[in-house]
Amino acid sequence: MAQGAPEPRGGLATGAPDLLARAAAAEMHGRALDEVTARDIAVPDALRLDERTRAGVRLRLEQIVGAIEASLCRAVAPEGFPGLGATLPLLHAAGLPADPALAGELLATVRLDQLAAGLPHHAPEDPARPSLLNRLAEHPAPGLSEAARALLLAESRARSPEAGRWRLPFILHARLLWWVAAAMREQAGTLAGVALDAALCAAVREECALAERAAPDQVEAAAARLAAAIDPGPREWGRILLEALRDRHLPLFVALLARAADIEFPEARALLLDPGAERLLLVLHALELPRENIAELCFLLCNADPARDLAGLADAVDTLAAVDMGTARDLLALLRLPPEYRAVRAAMHGGRAP
Repeated sequence: MAQGAPEPRGGLATGAPDLLARAAAAEMHGRALDEVTARDIAVPDALRLDERTRAGVRLRLEQIVGAIEASLCRAVAPEGFPGLGATLPLLHAAGLPADPALAGELLATVRLDQLAAGLPHHAPEDPARPSLLNRLAEHPAPGLSEAARALLLAESRARSPEAGRWRLPFILHARLLWWVAAAMREQAGTLAGVALDAALCAAVREECALAERAAPDQVEAAAARLAAAIDPGPREWGRILLEALRDRHLPLFVALLARAADIEFPEARALLLDPGAERLLLVLHALELPRENIAELCFLLCNADPARDLAGLADAVDTLAAVDMGTARDLLALLRLPPEYRAVRAAMHGGRAP
């Protein structure tokens, strides 16, 4: 043996499987890093998330997964199963965050929160005036006041830690439940058998049933009911949309926009979050909102989001008068089509709208 070389402890075979396993893992890590780097290089700067948004999306996913873990752990604890650790690393390794539907929903909710935080805290013309939602809660019409109070209660519930497990649309929530349950079972390894599988599956079914029952009490559903109860006249849409935006009640603003345009809540939310607001402008034009209302909406959005181009939006508002109303209504008609249909049509056109 060469001078100074360490003596093998217990012979060459000792630790060999572990060494080989770590070598294989290093190779897999290298390939994965290459793939991530290739994807990162291919992303145009205009599509990159800023660090604040990226951190917000990650935190939101951690909160939701953590709330689901806690709920499932409580459900299987009486069976005597051992405590299980965080599942998020396993979910990352399995590719869950790469699910476009989940990532898109998380991104939309984070950006909506950021936009709300950037809006002024009081209506500029009368800071002492109660917010639209509080005024509606005291409205003499029972239908309006009850719907407004239901939205206030839903917003309060949404801020509680327990609500974290129900902050996704039902289909995504159910999908995530199964992912977390499978990751928990993976963590247990040989410590538990089929009994843990059965307990986890029963817990997921119970959580799905709870989530389905809770869906009508969630913020989006409550906002949609209030928007239906308000039901502004044709000349009142601009004013009521502005009030909701000034009062930073974005779920209500989105629900009102969805009702005015006769589109789904996610479609209206996407219009609000478009940085350029071109589609929002065309939809508001199709709804025949007064130009001054459209301009003020754009001004508020630009103040709330520094990334938006105020000069560009002002030019776009000025251009609206020259836009054929039929063209704007055609866009609105497309938004009313099922999103699954539109997604397939776009795929057939190489990702572009047909």
